[in-house]
Amino acid sequence: MMESSKKPLILIVDDKPEAEEGRAGVISALGLRATVKTPQEVTIADIQSASVVAVDEYLEWDESLHPDTPAFFPVDGLAVIRVLQRHAWANQVSPAFVLRSGELAKLGAALPAGIRESALATQHDLDWAFNKNDERESRRIVELAAATHSLRQVFAGATEWDGGAGWLKLKESEWSKLAMSQVDACRPPDGSVADYTAGSSWLRWFTQKILPYPSFLLSDLHTSLRLRLSLQSFENVIASDSDLSHLLRPFQYRGHLQDFCGRRWWRAGIEMLIDEIVADADWETSETEALSKRLSDLHGDELDFIEEAHPVVAIDSDYVESPWVIDSAEAVRLSPDLWPVFADEPWASIEDVQDDATLKALVAKEDRARI
Repeated sequence: MMESSKKPLILIVDDKPEAEEGRAGVISALGLRATVKTPQEVTIADIQSASVVAVDEYLEWDESLHPDTPAFFPVDGLAVIRVLQRHAWANQVSPAFVLRSGELAKLGAALPAGIRESALATQHDLDWAFNKNDERESRRIVELAAATHSLRQVFAGATEWDGGAGWLKLKESEWSKLAMSQVDACRPPDGSVADYTAGSSWLRWFTQKILPYPSFLLSDLHTSLRLRLSLQSFENVIASDSDLSHLLRPFQYRGHLQDFCGRRWWRAGIEMLIDEIVADADWETSETEALSKRLSDLHGDELDFIEEAHPVVAIDSDYVESPWVIDSAEAVRLSPDLWPVFADEPWASIEDVQDDATLKALVAKEDRARI
């Protein structure tokens, strides 16, 4: 068991510290250290020892503490974070800086709701922006602290950097090399930038560019689509004790931040399984037929398969995915802002595009003639 003094520390900065003591207690119960301080109580030593610095958006100040010069008056938590970030840089430490707000929708009103937390983080040079009303907030902050602490140890030279395989907890397997090639295709900051930032650039890449989008890791929805299963059937399989459930479990992502944005799956493992099933089927059997027969046999119970010939996941103008897949013949490709070029191309239904001017503006040039 890790010594208490060596456990990652979460520094909560709030103008009403007594209201956050319960949060600190929850974090401690989850196995990490937590301390709550007002902005004026934070010291350089606090910044140096913290893995995560979590600052409240709205802060009430004693006006007598501030000079009249605007440059010395942090108007909100975002301004406080900028000051603390510069102190961290001057002291050569890289804790994760996150904003905590009960009004993220107001702060990020112009940003798509489906990616608002990551988009706000990108916009304001943060590692993340948390919704204080989210019941999972404490657990997610703990995940972020553990991930940051691990990266800090690696880039401090405690262990050799292996391109991220160890941090991602990717075990050696017949598909692990393919998985790492897919990681590399997503342009992770592995070189001097990662070293210079003590791994914080890797953390931001992973949280802001990988987890919210389908790339080398896939959500339940995107995984079920590739297996030609309905989302409900896929979730039922995973919750069961069938042979199919056991077959899929090694493909589940178990690395840092595994629950941060919901369950994720290694694309390489899922693709290898599909290739093996298709290769074992008769040559005249389609991929859909091969998957339907083999997966049903492995599960031992009836499964609901996707009927669309070319299924895709559709999003709306808020980048929120529909749980029901549609055929690409009924959809158009999109080129939305902030969407990584290495992620799977997003789609929208033609019907939704025709009814939503905001969504229509996102349609890729090559598909505009179809609407």
